[in-house]
Amino acid sequence: MASLTELFEFLSSPNPAARQIALQNLVGHTAKNDPERHIFIPSSFAPVAGETSTADGGGLQTQKRKTEHEADQVKVQALRSLADLCRDQAAIAHDALSALINLSDNLSVARHLASEQFLVWLVSYTANTTSPLSPLTSMLLSNLSSHPALVPTIAHLTVPIVPLPLSKHYPPYYFPASASSSSTIHPDYRDPAFVPPNKEAGQEPERPVEAIRALVQAFEDGASEGVKDGKGKRKGDCNFLASVFANVTMVPATRGILLTPQPPFPAPSKEETPSDDEEPLLSKIVVYTEYPETIRRGGALGTIKNCAMDRACHPWLLATEDERVRLPSDQTRTVKGVDVLPWVLGPLMGPEEYDVDEMEVLPETLQFLPPEKTRERDPVLRMMCVEILLLLATTHTGREALRKRGAYYVIREAHKVETDQQIKDAIERLVGLLQGEEGRDTKEDRLDELVSKPAAAGASDEMDVVEV
Repeated sequence: MASLTELFEFLSSPNPAARQIALQNLVGHTAKNDPERHIFIPSSFAPVAGETSTADGGGLQTQKRKTEHEADQVKVQALRSLADLCRDQAAIAHDALSALINLSDNLSVARHLASEQFLVWLVSYTANTTSPLSPLTSMLLSNLSSHPALVPTIAHLTVPIVPLPLSKHYPPYYFPASASSSSTIHPDYRDPAFVPPNKEAGQEPERPVEAIRALVQAFEDGASEGVKDGKGKRKGDCNFLASVFANVTMVPATRGILLTPQPPFPAPSKEETPSDDEEPLLSKIVVYTEYPETIRRGGALGTIKNCAMDRACHPWLLATEDERVRLPSDQTRTVKGVDVLPWVLGPLMGPEEYDVDEMEVLPETLQFLPPEKTRERDPVLRMMCVEILLLLATTHTGREALRKRGAYYVIREAHKVETDQQIKDAIERLVGLLQGEEGRDTKEDRLDELVSKPAAAGASDEMDVVEV
């Protein structure tokens, strides 16, 4: 162990070759089952920045605590060095991020990484379109947000952004805190500390933007055409951000962040007069429940499931985009529905055919599916779809919406071919709720936030961690 810890001092060496060699010899020991992993893990008593050290407290174990404190200081400094190396040249940053991904499943390590300064860089780098290591920073954010105690810090974080509304390049904004040796600066951005702002690009003063909004935009761009070939809107797919959103919505106190209508990014979120066209961040996430990448599908379904735990949001989750519902957090506003049902039923559907009368009640996007349509392969995700439907069926409003839009027909066909007994049992429970008779007591849970379509509209679980 002594020989390994001696390498820590080289992590901050001015010689890049020394930094890289030291890191290459250390990163392999960060894996969860490695016997030397403990050399990186501070004790639970190790104070983070801003906390008071308890090493000098009284008691019979004072000397032992002092010895542990000294060892913790070495470990904490090593973690800080690894965090600094994430901004180094690509090869070094790759290994540093890999090491932190492996270590961040430990809450003690995560606490020391979740400083505001590092999180601002981590989010800004991930959101920056020219960051080649954004898939790794997405994984690290996923692991950090898997600790419920850290979710509020990440969910309420803001990062600096510089709008470039007249820029001829995508995107029309830049994250100045994303500075890294492995990424490039926006071609139209000029640092006002050194040169005047770019008038041709309409460069505006730096202002804060919500980190979650920036990450959702990166997540959306990551699925755009050409990204995998290096010709899309950004360099990294950021699929693991789906887990970040699922983690954020697992905590009730931060769930509303994805449920609150927002203006198009990167416009300021607080306008004097909210537009009717504003939509919640959840609407940009639900559309990936049948995406090719499993992590993106699972994260999208996990986010929907967590939001469905909020019974007051059921009318909003189930209403179509042409309908309006009262916003649970502001009863004076009516907003567009999220319409999650097509995205939850879709993964449960295969190539089977439905009778015409059954087909007509299904959501339009699920009617007349091609014969090559395949059902979700992952049993965990199929179960998640059924669990979402079960949650929605806990309110009378939800049950009525599921009945009117053909959910029973979909789960009936899914049950016929399901091989997992637990999923079959869950489907049978759901059928019992949908086919059961409604009495006065079962209708009492009705939530009347659903508002009729306006004339104008009519005329036109455990949190998972990643290891590399």
